Amino acid sequence: MKNSSIKITILYIILIFPLVFYSGCSSIFTDISHDDSEYNQPANDNPNLSPDWITIENDQETTKDCTPTLTIFSEDAAYMSFSGDGNNWTEWMPYHSSYTEFNIASGLYGTIFGSGEKYVYVRFKDTEGNLSQFDELTFDSIDYKMQDLYFIKIVPQSVTISISDSITFNAHAYDFGGKNEVPMEDSKVTWTKSCDVGKLSPTFGLSTTYTPPAIVGERNITAHYKNLSTGAIISIIQ
Repeated sequence: MKNSSIKITILYIILIFPLVFYSGCSSIFTDISHDDSEYNQPANDNPNLSPDWITIENDQETTKDCTPTLTIFSEDAAYMSFSGDGNNWTEWMPYHSSYTEFNIASGLYGTIFGSGEKYVYVRFKDTEGNLSQFDELTFDSIDYKMQDLYFIKIVPQSVTISISDSITFNAHAYDFGGKNEVPMEDSKVTWTKSCDVGKLSPTFGLSTTYTPPAIVGERNITAHYKNLSTGAIISIIQ
């Protein structure tokens, strides 16, 4: 009988001990399970979160270039437009994921001439003409440090067009070495043409459109800004 009691006691210990051990460690297993869940967070499916975005110069804090690289994304966009204040916008243009032609310090399209914090807003439109539908406009900002202006040039500098065509030219300015574009005051840029042949419209501003005469030949136009000037060659063909 005594041996039977000993056996029962041993069996009781064998059965109860693992339960006590497991109970004492249960909080450890629970903590580990909780930590693992941090690596499996659900995707943000907030319907008010805009899927569109824009970054200036790959999220750099400062830039010396007044036409920095804009990286853009919109899933359904066919066209895009830019602004410096969210109210005054450029014309619509075909959508691209990268753009380098918006001047953040020209004083046009809601921008402010000179150095300082600059904002670039972007809006989108699809092929059916529907505008991006979000409560807040998509934008990014950057600190711009304006450089000294050393020379200007016209883009394109050389072009061939027929007598029935017209072409738009843009004036650009650069710092020493030409690494960074420098803004020019729009109202102080003027345009002239050689021998008064053809038509320039307008004759002031950062861009102009040249319409050739009905005569083939080579023509020249010139952009002037303060004490600087630069030219472009136009070859007119039938």
